[in-house]
Amino acid sequence: MEVSSLARVLFRTLIYHSIQRCRVSETLCRLSVSLKTFQDNPPLLRISISDTGVGSSLEEFLKLDVYTSVISSEQWDGALSITTTGMNDKEIQHFCLNLNESRTSNIRLIKLPSTYKIIGTFSGTEVCFSIRERNPEEFDLWAVDYVKKVLLLKDPNIVFELTLESINGHMSRRDFPLHENNDTRAPLSLSSIKCMAFGLQEYSIKHGFTLPKECEICSSYRELLIEGNGVACNSERNRIRDQLRVEAVILVVAAKLQPSCWSGTNSTSQVFCFQDYAPSSHLDSCLATLSSLDWPSFGLRMKEAFVENEGKIVIEWEDTAFAFMHIAIHCYHKTAIPTGDISMPDRNLIKKAVKAALEDLKASNTHLFLSSQATKIREYVPDLSRSLANLILSSNDSEFKRECTTLLGLSSLQSNPEIIVESCISEKLARIIEANDKKSKAERGAVVPRSLFECGNSVEEIIDEETVEADEDYILGY
Repeated sequence: MEVSSLARVLFRTLIYHSIQRCRVSETLCRLSVSLKTFQDNPPLLRISISDTGVGSSLEEFLKLDVYTSVISSEQWDGALSITTTGMNDKEIQHFCLNLNESRTSNIRLIKLPSTYKIIGTFSGTEVCFSIRERNPEEFDLWAVDYVKKVLLLKDPNIVFELTLESINGHMSRRDFPLHENNDTRAPLSLSSIKCMAFGLQEYSIKHGFTLPKECEICSSYRELLIEGNGVACNSERNRIRDQLRVEAVILVVAAKLQPSCWSGTNSTSQVFCFQDYAPSSHLDSCLATLSSLDWPSFGLRMKEAFVENEGKIVIEWEDTAFAFMHIAIHCYHKTAIPTGDISMPDRNLIKKAVKAALEDLKASNTHLFLSSQATKIREYVPDLSRSLANLILSSNDSEFKRECTTLLGLSSLQSNPEIIVESCISEKLARIIEANDKKSKAERGAVVPRSLFECGNSVEEIIDEETVEADEDYILGY
């Protein structure tokens, strides 16, 4: 394992445990990350991750030694400096954990002198380590991107700080790349899925978090963003403290409504995958799940999908009606377990949650998410409408014409009758196609197809099941 890879693995593992400690505390917490680069040859990178969550357990760090077996002592000495205290502790405890030492060694874990708390009641943990990093600037960019992904979840109970510092002799340069403030934080009253939707909106309006504040042009289009939410839970574990829950948010905007900033992005989608409030490292499993979804039922055709980096998958579409479509998926346990392992996500629950989010979008925006077959049928609507209009208007039977216009809801045909009748029929056909496309295959095979002239919102006549074939040939029941 390369040293850069090791530093990244340790970084995201320590961030993960720090987030879980904050979740366990169930109070407003601060999570601070400090990256100091000492410009030696090679440069030395000192990483510090601290939080004000519950005090840590040393069990969290015992399995980290699996990453150290191939690292030379010149790159990293294997030492972690740990400072921790609980809310009811009277002391702040200090430890030095050397992961290069065997688990049976007496010097693997050294307890250093404690510090007595003088003022106040508080809890928290800080973990520090130093490593030789050939490209510290590259690591800094990666770390900033990683933390910004975490911010997309908009957890209202965690405030993030990130400090970058470069020290060269007596010269020092400090940077604060995060721009969190009260305006960008989600309200405390929002549910976790609504917080994630809020973060996905901010990601879009800040051009992928490349801007320190919202783009004024994109912000003016906020009301045009269409949001779909889906949730799936492990019902077998409803009464167990670690019940698994998957939430999915899909954010889209129609291509014809897009501002200039979003032009040229409609052929790809960014998919952010999270696990227990941190970017997921099991992206291959998520990728396989997304690839197995029935996208054509929602008018989408996947061209290619691949893992881009930590916590993110990119999907390329053959053709879409959107300026962009971003997806966020969060798989987490209802109760945080700070010493728990990062397990594989439940593929079945992920599939259910994403499908539910797509169905939520389709329910209110059917015209944008018509299935591939419904779209093909809709192509015949203009010709069919024109033929039916000509049939009605060319009839010499005045009573027939009167009944047709009445059924169409038209009171008069004095001016432009061809255009009026054709437009009315076309509109009703489109409504029927959209209404039928919302139904599941079972529903399509269980009820009478909607009449062209029916104005009601439901169909009450149920026909004999033997007269209906609930298969792919009965897609629209015409």
